Amino acid sequence: MTRPIALVCLGIFVSRLGGFFVLFLTLVLAERGYGTRQITLALIVVATAGVLGAAAAGPVAARLGVRTALLLAGSTTAVCAFACAGLQGFGPTVALAAVVSAGVQAYSPLAQTVVGTSTTAERRVAMFAIYRLCLNVGAAVGPVFGALLLSWSPAAVLIGNGLAATVATLLVLPLPRRTPGPGQGPKAAVVRARVSRDFAAAAVVLSVASLVYAQQTGVLALAVRQAGYTTDVYGWLLTLNAVLVILVEVPLSRYTARWSRRTPLILGTVFVCAGYAVNLAGISLPVLVVGVLAWTLGEVLMSPVATAFATEAAPPSQEAAHLSFLSMCQTVGYAVGPAAGVYVYGQNRTLPWLLCAVLLVLSAPALYYLLPRAQRAGQTSDDCQVPCAGLGSVDAGDPLQGRRG
Repeated sequence: MTRPIALVCLGIFVSRLGGFFVLFLTLVLAERGYGTRQITLALIVVATAGVLGAAAAGPVAARLGVRTALLLAGSTTAVCAFACAGLQGFGPTVALAAVVSAGVQAYSPLAQTVVGTSTTAERRVAMFAIYRLCLNVGAAVGPVFGALLLSWSPAAVLIGNGLAATVATLLVLPLPRRTPGPGQGPKAAVVRARVSRDFAAAAVVLSVASLVYAQQTGVLALAVRQAGYTTDVYGWLLTLNAVLVILVEVPLSRYTARWSRRTPLILGTVFVCAGYAVNLAGISLPVLVVGVLAWTLGEVLMSPVATAFATEAAPPSQEAAHLSFLSMCQTVGYAVGPAAGVYVYGQNRTLPWLLCAVLLVLSAPALYYLLPRAQRAGQTSDDCQVPCAGLGSVDAGDPLQGRRG
């Protein structure tokens, strides 16, 4: 593990350890006296801001460099979290919470860019697995601290989020600087932060797994409750998923790193969709456990490989744009999935599971066709046709921008 990778892995751990503000936003707004309509509006605004933050990471990195973009994302998150602690109005609270959400979502693809460009192809999947381990442990432990701080006051939650973002920002400072002094390095080149059509199509299909995976926070909870099980059962199912991811993903990456990138991505999508399609057999505890095991296996198969694939499918200096685009697609899936699943479940209780089976049948052959084309496009051409955003300058000598494994 190189020093830059170690720094961003520690940074994402701290960021997610303290990134509980969005999780507790509903309770914070309720404590401040706002009703369900206002809270619903706030959640929509904050979710949209998260998508935009993920999308903006690549273009900002193209113009400012990865290190500067990370500093901007972290410092903006910290300042807005601290500011929100001192404000009570609905408008300012939602606006600042939206910026916090955008900063948190932008930090991840930028940190992934450091991981992907600071290691060799043989180690890339393993490094992304370690990165995800840090992220998942932070995300698992963070809500415990958030609940403790909320028992003191809503402002304590915001201050805790701000402190974590501050520490994550400070960890970026030792990373290599983007631009050498005048006359000390190659001249910056102007590049377009774009992704190819083939990669864009592959990323959209890969986000199907995110949309299906997100059913755990929506329709799965309803199905468990309406099948007569207590909320404890639902909680234990999610705990089973978290524990397995933490224990299995890094060791499994030793093997998935040796496979063709297409294999774990297709298998992962199949297992995620199958993990919910199995509920067509009827909601029972054995079926639920089998389903959790399946979509958890899909997660650990595809998640570190997907980011490695995005890095390798990018032409030199375009890694941040590709990871940003993939992150945006996944964020949309996570945001839309729960609401869409609950709506469909309201129409027919078996329809969500049937649609998961349909998505399995459609996405697997689509990925089989698109993934090699997307990888060849990155290796053989810099002609990127699908815009991710506008122009930006990249230093050809920046080790965070130009190094390829």
